[in-house]
Amino acid sequence: MEGAIVLEIRLRDVPEQHVVTEVRTVDQAELLAWLPGAMARVAERARESGGLLGTADWPFLERSDRPDEPVFVAIYEGNPNEAPTPVEVCATVPAGGDRTIPAHREAFARVTKGLVVSGQLGGVYEAVEKWVTANGMSVARAPRETYWTDFPAAADDDEVFDVAFPVS
Repeated sequence: MEGAIVLEIRLRDVPEQHVVTEVRTVDQAELLAWLPGAMARVAERARESGGLLGTADWPFLERSDRPDEPVFVAIYEGNPNEAPTPVEVCATVPAGGDRTIPAHREAFARVTKGLVVSGQLGGVYEAVEKWVTANGMSVARAPRETYWTDFPAAADDDEVFDVAFPVS
């Protein structure tokens, strides 16, 4: 099928994560305006509360062949393309923080910047969710994006984040 998204969807075990967070209810346009500033603010709070953890601290991200970069998690309680929805932006810290994300297993697909800017990100979410069901699992919690790079500075073929669904 011409134009079909080709993804490798895999499973991984994610350890417990301590995070500092910022939450806002946004639609897609508001999300695009809010997300970069929210990431900067939680990064600063993370540095002030014990250190902002990066890809070197999270081997499950399989980024050891790249420079260490800060890790952010954006958790979506709905689809901001359909209506305003709560979005939580998290920066990981060694301990403490605002809350703890429990350890979990997740199905994920790695996303390139080109896929995002071409408007195909929704198809990634659909593909991962269908893969979960087709493999006898169910979605256990809200989907998320795990970022590890400077999105604006990335090239179209650079991997910029993972789309993930916690599963049971």
